[in-house]
Amino acid sequence: LDIVEHAHVSKTTFYNFFSSKEELLACLFQELLEEVLMKVKTAAQREKEMEDKALAGIKCYLQICLHQRPVAQLLLVSSVGVNQAVEEVRHRAHVQFAEFIYGTVRNELEPTDAEFDNDLHIFSQAMVGAINEVVVHKVIGVDKQTDIEPLAELLNRIVVGSYHFLMNDTVPVSSR
Repeated sequence: LDIVEHAHVSKTTFYNFFSSKEELLACLFQELLEEVLMKVKTAAQREKEMEDKALAGIKCYLQICLHQRPVAQLLLVSSVGVNQAVEEVRHRAHVQFAEFIYGTVRNELEPTDAEFDNDLHIFSQAMVGAINEVVVHKVIGVDKQTDIEPLAELLNRIVVGSYHFLMNDTVPVSSR
């Protein structure tokens, strides 16, 4: 009732579009996540070098989470376990972000080895999980760090260092 009242529509109109409030929530999550992913992709694609693409994408994501803390809190924390439809959207978002990282790195490398390609998939999934964990604790959580520039640079060093390790089985001294 609160939803239809706030939206200024009837219950009948609401149910013409959604079977439940959970379905509405899942649709809203999907739209929000697509918007965030598009902004991150756009920021990263403006850059030429992979290290710069990573930094631009990370910085954009952190800025979105910083400036939209309640939305980020909802997407990354509060929505966990709400229902199966929302969990599926959260999972798809994680996969889409990982696929973006994978595609970006793969375009730089053009790997021919299937084992390395699999490692690259795992690397991409791990980077999304690690970045989201930092966002939860340092940007939107209790331990809020509002200066995202050094945080973005640190995360970029971690991502780029991990990438170099994956490529060479050695840990680089610098990200550049």
